[in-house]
Amino acid sequence: MNAMAMGHELELTAFALALLWLMVGGIIAWLMRLPLVLGYLVAGIVAQTLLRPTPSLLLMGNLGIMLMLFFLGMGFDWRLLSSPHRWGVMLANIALNFLVPLLLLWLMGCPFAIAFFAAMAVYPTSSAVTLATLTQLRRLAYPETETIVWLAVSEDLTMLLLLALASVWAGSGQGVDLPIAGFGFVVAMLIASVALTKPLERLFRLLPSELDNLVTFAAIVAISALARTLQVSEALGAFLAGMLFSGTKDRYELERRLHLLRELGTALFFFVFGLQMPLSLTKGLLWGLGLVAIGIVGKVLTAWSAGRMDNLRPSARRRLLFSLWARGELSALALLVGDKVLPTVWKEALSWFIAISIVSGILALAFADRRRT
Repeated sequence: MNAMAMGHELELTAFALALLWLMVGGIIAWLMRLPLVLGYLVAGIVAQTLLRPTPSLLLMGNLGIMLMLFFLGMGFDWRLLSSPHRWGVMLANIALNFLVPLLLLWLMGCPFAIAFFAAMAVYPTSSAVTLATLTQLRRLAYPETETIVWLAVSEDLTMLLLLALASVWAGSGQGVDLPIAGFGFVVAMLIASVALTKPLERLFRLLPSELDNLVTFAAIVAISALARTLQVSEALGAFLAGMLFSGTKDRYELERRLHLLRELGTALFFFVFGLQMPLSLTKGLLWGLGLVAIGIVGKVLTAWSAGRMDNLRPSARRRLLFSLWARGELSALALLVGDKVLPTVWKEALSWFIAISIVSGILALAFADRRRT
């Protein structure tokens, strides 16, 4: 009994320290006019000297990524991809930022599984980091922001498929064959996101508003748990849960009510991810820097083609070239899903890649708006 009480006390102490670190990191980032997610990530990295990832912190980190992916799914809008020209850029983005890194690493002698998860991390721009930075820079109304948003939506769609494949591959050891149950779950959720819009709206009209948050949170956790049971990532389940709510009329009201959960989820995820990042000055750092270079080149080419397709003015095109560099939540998810597949050196490489990409992406966004002299 004493041992159990001591364990609870240590868990509570660790959680309290984590919140304090989060608060300090967030305040410092705010004072420096940097996105808060950078403060949360750095707080987690610095806290490695005092804290270890306890079960409660790991649970909070999992809840954090589930909430983040839920809101990504909730913001998914097929209409942004209605233009055939955008589908062309979307395919070019996949080729430049997923297939090219995959083939390069494979041709350099990396096992295909390692190359696959590394390419998954390189592919998606972080909408959390990018949009948070644009908000602080007061640039959300700039014309290139719509281009950034539809590119992010297209990457969400691609990552939906890649995560379904990767999570089963990493969890089952059955190669790239997606089990029927997991595939059926993904298809059923996609159909439900269209077919259950009206029933969900009626449900929320019947329920008292005080229960909206509880019902939504219960749905997120239940669908994520079911996805995990079917050997599909719980984060993917949360994304599909978000798509389930994305077509409802009460979507924006629901987003407003759940804003606190979204902020808390983002903070916890980036902090716990930073707490677990194996950063050391080894060969992993060199691989990480190489991935950063490949990622920047790929995103610059993607931005150039997207800017031309959207007929942006030269100044907006120039800013867009520097606006897609940051990686974050989805890249971190690729690392977490591939935990059992990736050797230590590649875990370090992807950790360095994500950390450097966040910093370089934020600096690039700030630099992009400087006027030419």
